[in-house]
Amino acid sequence: MTEPHAAAEAFASHGGDGGGPMDVDQDGLVMREFNALDVAEILDSDSRPTFVIDLDPDEEVVTNTVRITPIFCNSALRLHERLLDVIIGAAGNELEPHTGCSYDDFKSWATGVTQHDDSKDVFPLSFLYADMLWTGATVRRRWRLVSGNLWNPGISARELSVASTAQKSLPPSEKSSVVKASVAPTHESASNTAMTTVASSKPQPQQHLPAAEATNSSSTGDSSQTRRLVLAAPEKACPDWTVRHPKGTMSDHIAFARTVHWETTPLGPMEEWSPEFRQVVNLVMLNPFPAALFWGPDLTMLYNEAYAAEVAGHKHPNLMGTGFSGPFSELWDGVVELFAECARTGISIRKDDDYLPIHRHGFLEETFYSWSWTPLYGGTKRILGFYNAPFETTQAVLRERRMQTISKVGVYMSRARSVKQFWNLLLEALEDNHYDVPFALLYSVGEGEDNDQSSTSSGSTISMKCCYFEGALGIPAGHEAAPQQLDLKRSREGFIPAFREAMRTREPTLLHTRDGTLPEELLDGVEWRGFGDPCDKAVIFPVRPTNGESVLAFLVLGVNPRRPYDDGYKAFANMLHRQLATSLASFMLYEDEVRRSRDAAEAAAIKSEHLSQQLALQTNRLRRMTELSPLGMFLVDPEGVLREGNDRYYEMTGHSRVSSYEMSFMEQIEEGSKVTMEDGWSRMVVDHQPWSGELELKRLLVKPVDLNGDDIQYWVLVNAQPEFAADGSVRSIMGSITDISHLKWAQGLQNRRLQEAEETRRQQNEFIDITSHEMRNPLSAILQCADDILSTLSSHRAQGSPPSSEDVDSCLDAAHTISICVQHQKSIVDDILTVSKLDSNLLVITPVVAQPIEVVRRAVKMFEPELQAKDIEMVYEAHTSFQEISVDWTSFDPSRVLQILINLITNAIKFTAAATKRVITVSVGVSYHPPLSTNTPDFQYITPRSVNPNVVAGDEWGSGDVVHLRFKVQDTGCGLTPEEMNVLFKRFSQASPRTHAQYGGSGLGLFISRQLAELHGGQIGVASQAGVGSCFGFFIAARKASPSSSDPSANVTTLERELVGQTEVLNQAITPQRQDLASPSLLADLVAAKVPPNFDPRNLEVLVVEDNLVNQTVLVKQLKKQGVGVNAANDGIEALAFLDETDFRKVGGKRLSVILMDLEMPNMDGLTCVREIRKMEGTGEISGHVPVIAVTANVRDEQIAVAKRSGMDDVVSKPFRITDLIKKIEALLAVVASGGGPAAG
Repeated sequence: MTEPHAAAEAFASHGGDGGGPMDVDQDGLVMREFNALDVAEILDSDSRPTFVIDLDPDEEVVTNTVRITPIFCNSALRLHERLLDVIIGAAGNELEPHTGCSYDDFKSWATGVTQHDDSKDVFPLSFLYADMLWTGATVRRRWRLVSGNLWNPGISARELSVASTAQKSLPPSEKSSVVKASVAPTHESASNTAMTTVASSKPQPQQHLPAAEATNSSSTGDSSQTRRLVLAAPEKACPDWTVRHPKGTMSDHIAFARTVHWETTPLGPMEEWSPEFRQVVNLVMLNPFPAALFWGPDLTMLYNEAYAAEVAGHKHPNLMGTGFSGPFSELWDGVVELFAECARTGISIRKDDDYLPIHRHGFLEETFYSWSWTPLYGGTKRILGFYNAPFETTQAVLRERRMQTISKVGVYMSRARSVKQFWNLLLEALEDNHYDVPFALLYSVGEGEDNDQSSTSSGSTISMKCCYFEGALGIPAGHEAAPQQLDLKRSREGFIPAFREAMRTREPTLLHTRDGTLPEELLDGVEWRGFGDPCDKAVIFPVRPTNGESVLAFLVLGVNPRRPYDDGYKAFANMLHRQLATSLASFMLYEDEVRRSRDAAEAAAIKSEHLSQQLALQTNRLRRMTELSPLGMFLVDPEGVLREGNDRYYEMTGHSRVSSYEMSFMEQIEEGSKVTMEDGWSRMVVDHQPWSGELELKRLLVKPVDLNGDDIQYWVLVNAQPEFAADGSVRSIMGSITDISHLKWAQGLQNRRLQEAEETRRQQNEFIDITSHEMRNPLSAILQCADDILSTLSSHRAQGSPPSSEDVDSCLDAAHTISICVQHQKSIVDDILTVSKLDSNLLVITPVVAQPIEVVRRAVKMFEPELQAKDIEMVYEAHTSFQEISVDWTSFDPSRVLQILINLITNAIKFTAAATKRVITVSVGVSYHPPLSTNTPDFQYITPRSVNPNVVAGDEWGSGDVVHLRFKVQDTGCGLTPEEMNVLFKRFSQASPRTHAQYGGSGLGLFISRQLAELHGGQIGVASQAGVGSCFGFFIAARKASPSSSDPSANVTTLERELVGQTEVLNQAITPQRQDLASPSLLADLVAAKVPPNFDPRNLEVLVVEDNLVNQTVLVKQLKKQGVGVNAANDGIEALAFLDETDFRKVGGKRLSVILMDLEMPNMDGLTCVREIRKMEGTGEISGHVPVIAVTANVRDEQIAVAKRSGMDDVVSKPFRITDLIKKIEALLAVVASGGGPAAG
């Protein structure tokens, strides 16, 4: 096959998909019904399996590169599930052996696009796969439609392509010169490229294709009836009209072509045309669609009959055999670049809906064509010409453009809300279509002598009508054709005569310059839109609603000068006319509804005005209430910005009235309350719950004070709740604040007084317990010593024999013990009496002329025996200040000074006795000014509760200079922590709860000392460090005095006599009350045993756990007189150590019958010790039950209950007799021996 013939066949197969234009005009209604058909409905009606692919999806999706993904499959394909699986690649490779093509080849063909132009069409047009011949087409360069037809599996797919046919016609030696136009291999499928077939120019023997099997139109798959087509040579056909004597019947156009003097053209005489060119020429002439050849450098034209009728027009027959220098010269500028590009690249070019102005029917027409230019080589290696296949799309393009205009008119006019706006929007909708609306003129129709153009419901006759200019397109202002107002009955100006005719017919009316209906003078000066050519025709549209007969406007539109006013144009005019009528009817209905709504709105407005007045009244009342309210009211948005607040709010908070930002109200809140506010804000904004809370505000404007005028904290009560929008979100936070500062102050005062009362009650109870304990402890020793004396003397009296020296010593020792115990009780009673006098203001300072140094020396002298017994070194220092300012005798109250010194020295001895280094230093000094600063580090005086500056102002003080005596007692004892120093010098207060248990005392000593020092015009203070020691010091006010003339022995104060008795008592050794403070003794080797069945006190082995040495000694002595085996321990730790050596803990251990346990002891008290014993019994560390009896002076019911809950078997309260104690022991051991466990309390 020659190259021109092959190219002609390729174009024929490609151009056949497009179809030709309709030659028969159809009614507009039929066309609309046809246009309403759904593409899916058409494809579902096709019996061929068909699917659609989106070549350019809008969404950003990842394209499936493995399988075909159809967006639509018609019913024929959906019903054939097996074939559908093959298409989408779900059937594997089971069909591939029948065709030799893989699924990847088929996918590449179905989704690929040609590279010869930008049409995105399929290439090649057919593909054989799965025993079916598939053809494809692309719509709007995006939608790929692929349909399948049954095919004879015996025919190779290669025989379907032009390239394969050409290759089979070549000898084997020349087959390599052919490049096949087939589907690219799988690995190159992404390129979607194909090459144009190029064959040798040598003539080849013609080879006929076998007859193809026709597809039965009713078959959809693999069940079809096929027939073979017999190819023959028709008798009347003219196979080649270029030969000298053609055979067959020739058409008139071919006959005309033979008459052309081709020898005068660049093509030369037909006899010299090459076979390849002849075949192409025959292909062009036999093509039923428009086709043409442009040959040679001059692009000489040769075209078929369809081209002459549809494209050339009146240029035929002069166009035949000419180039672009002839009748088509006006097209050269538009096509020269296309020819040049095709000639340069050798690639076919395709253009869709290309605008082409052609002067073919007596005027220059606006036409649109879709066409292609295919280069032809004519059996050579260079391009000799071009094959052109045009397809006119003018009607489709015009139809789409006009429909867009009609649609735009409907959309724009639907937005009208008034008559004036309706006409303006109509002109705006027509503005963009310059070609079909070269000019436009719009007049509304209204009542005569009335410029109110808003009426759309007039039913008056024509004699009362006037036309009012609404606007124009292309007609300048003040133009003769567009006066502002026209009388529809009498006027002859402008288009009025045509308006009256259009009002009569109620249909679009055509005006023409040819018959005078369109006056040419009215067209002078018109600024033509679109092509700029003047119009010779115009259409008048009488605009009336579909639901009325009155014409309300006239619209004059110029007719496109480059298009005939044919049936298509008429259809456009009719559709525009109906659109105007429909839109106007909708607007009139809307206007009627607006009128009714206006009437209803007026009635509602009256009612609303009344309601507004009432609302304003209520609002004013509420505003006045808000302004006069004592509460601060506020409104905050969800972001925390203060939106509103009454005057009281700004006064209470101090918030700025001019500046508000997110959470600005937090700046007026004290730091301690911000967390509370944040929690409340979260509850309202996040949890949507109301909130109430108390906040402390900064004292910016409001500064509350208490009853004494002192500043107090500023507190407010906040009550707030969220307001919600329709969607449930928080719209705002509304609330109020109330000043509760005085309420909070009163509550705080009440709480403080309540706490003080509770603390006072606690201290009093503790004082009672301590006093009771301190009073009862000596009573047991007194009672038992008295019993010892009575029993001893009574036995000798009954026997009539004098007591032995041992009995006398025993009685004297018991009497001495009674004396010590009585002195201890007397000191407790004296402290209580002193406090009572201080509270009753009965204690006064009595000045006496004395020597301060001697008073201090006597105080030290009083404690010499105890200091010796406890191995404590006492250092006495008299400061040189006495000599420096010449002070010897002063007027002061020595008894009160001595009372303070005794309290301080007693405490120093107690807290130093157990220390490793035992040194107490007592010093005295004098100065003219109060010694508020000392050389002792960290020494601080206690702030006085009351100041007595005039204490030395009386006559009894004398007239000497005022001086200040300072005293200091420093020890190396255990020292105090800062927390312990904070509670010193208070009533019934000791450094810690362990102080009384370890050291005894009532807790009144330092309190009394503070009161006496302040009463004497001075202060008391302390400096201490835990583990190092303490330094207590005080100063008093005094006056210089002359030496006293009385006996020095008279200076011994009453207090000294009361404290120490006769002078010789000072020389007696005072037995220390604490065994552990006297000397660190080890446990004796004690023996204990369990109680035998027959009770005998002499069989008892008792452990006495008592820290008071006097009580311990007396109790041990009395028990031994009863024949009881006794061992002693000073605290709970020693008791547990002794228990480890008994048979309760190990086999063969010491025997133990019962433990007599004191409660208040150092190191480990009795309650802790008994709990530890019961815990060991529970874990099995102790075998059996250890009997334990509490021996204590704490005798309140709750104290006894606590002891028994801790594990005590029974409680014996002090004082007690030995006989009573023995009975308690006997009863307890009887219960234990019977297996009853501990005795119930």
